[in-house]
Amino acid sequence: MDVAILQPLDDLYDAMIYSKDHPLGAAARKRIERQHPEDPWPEKIDAFLTRDITSAKPWEKVTAVQ
Repeated sequence: MDVAILQPLDDLYDAMIYSKDHPLGAAARKRIERQHPEDPWPEKIDAFLTRDITSAKPWEKVTAVQ
């Protein structure tokens, strides 16, 4: 297996599809855990990245991006 998705991506897709003012978009943005939660959300989310934690060695400081 090349990938293991451990949590559903529904909130991420809802945040991308619906605007920040739409009830579904606003609720999804509140539920997403972010690396830098103090940074403001962009007006429109066009892309996202995931970290390849499952294939990184525990001592690596930098993980791959998929």
